[in-house]
Amino acid sequence: MASTVWGSAPWWGPPPPAPARPLMDIDFCSGAQLQELTQLIQELGVQESWSDGPKPGPDLLRAKDFVFSLLGLVHRRDPRFPPQAELLLLRGGIREGSLDLGPAPLGPYARGPHYDAGFTLLVPVFSLDSTGQELQMDRESCYAWLCLPEQLRGTSVREAWQDCLGPPVPGGLDSIHRTESEGSPKDWQSSVDQPHGYISEHEPQVSLEKPPSNISGPESPGQDVTDLGFPAPLKKLNGDVTKAADVSPVPQPSEAWETWPTLCPAQVAAWFFASLAAVAESLFPVPGAPRLVHAARHEGFTTVLLATPGPPRHLLLFDLIPVVSVTGWPEGARSHSWAGPLASESSFYLVPGSSTERPGASGWQLCFARQELALKARIPAPLLQAHGAAQALLRPLVAGTRAAAPYLLRTLLYWACERLPALYLARPENAGACCLGLLDELGRVLEARMLPHYFLSGRKLRAGDSAAALLGALARLRGDPTGALRAAVEEAKAARKGGGLAGVGGGAH
Repeated sequence: MASTVWGSAPWWGPPPPAPARPLMDIDFCSGAQLQELTQLIQELGVQESWSDGPKPGPDLLRAKDFVFSLLGLVHRRDPRFPPQAELLLLRGGIREGSLDLGPAPLGPYARGPHYDAGFTLLVPVFSLDSTGQELQMDRESCYAWLCLPEQLRGTSVREAWQDCLGPPVPGGLDSIHRTESEGSPKDWQSSVDQPHGYISEHEPQVSLEKPPSNISGPESPGQDVTDLGFPAPLKKLNGDVTKAADVSPVPQPSEAWETWPTLCPAQVAAWFFASLAAVAESLFPVPGAPRLVHAARHEGFTTVLLATPGPPRHLLLFDLIPVVSVTGWPEGARSHSWAGPLASESSFYLVPGSSTERPGASGWQLCFARQELALKARIPAPLLQAHGAAQALLRPLVAGTRAAAPYLLRTLLYWACERLPALYLARPENAGACCLGLLDELGRVLEARMLPHYFLSGRKLRAGDSAAALLGALARLRGDPTGALRAAVEEAKAARKGGGLAGVGGGAH
């Protein structure tokens, strides 16, 4: 009896083969499987978040309290320091793109060899009401000058900041913008961003009697931090930073603002570090408390390394930045985003920056850290994971250089949210593709050497002189993203155990 035929095959036979499906999950550039990349990114995210849950871990809480207490002692030494400053704590150090300082020398620190986790603390040392003319902004750059009058709100400002004054606004700056006041600022809370160079010989430092050889000088950052004995006293190295700089004659209030002396960010940073160093020298070890094992000033900020008591013992890096808090919103700044208006658009910061366009200028750089913190809270989790992975891959390439690439990568994160559909960015399976996309976009930015500023319309972020060398290293990384991600996962596992690769209290890894 003939069998019944379904199509051209007998019904009791095997089903016909399915039509061939094209491989859609392969990266054309490297041949890597996007599904494998996404799995590695998710694993990296678990390892990077070494505090269990959304709340900060006990190590960070103890270290944060130690730093806050240290700043309180600084206020006792110098009344100019605000007694109850509204501090802003960010997850990640400056070398990880926490904020923009331009292509400045950031020191040779690298996560893993030198520390387990990094944080950035913005410390307001001066407050400014933007309704006055003290703040003068450059139309073409991201810099501003803080011209100090004789008195401000009934206080003799120039006399109080005599040792931190700089020259008048350079070049008779003719393109000036005022900031617009938008009411009194709300109370700021110290918060933790939960989602996810070199040191020249003249830069002052504070370290132990036996400082880590690869941090106290311009040696290679690839070495390990060793011999960190906590009971040893502190001392200052490489010169005394307490000496006041030459101060320009103070003009009368009737003179034009072009002749007013400016508050020099370099002098403010030197005063800030000198005050911290003086307090650090008077500290005595307290059982069960974090220990300050290293401090150094780099351009406009101070880096300190704290060893937590453990177990496990962690080595934490804090970048302390003296900033000027400004009430208002700069003219021409963007007041909208893909996430809608931000409630924090009533104030911003001035941070000590590194201007390559005006080498002799004592300008401050505009900083929108509070707005960026609000934006990150609205970014889809898969895209944040992709950015964290791209940041981890970029970390060893920029360690010890002047590259501004980490903050450029963060800015590309915001532009991606402007450009791409939210549903695409929110799908977990797209994390691998988003990570590669961010790296590709960064390569194009490095080639162009600039990126449009996200908050200031018509202004550019500069990639710095090391962009060409970094572009070649990024191209090699892009050829094997899977291998680089595996290495990043292993590094994160070592940091999670405590002690990094230096083996501070926990053995070498």
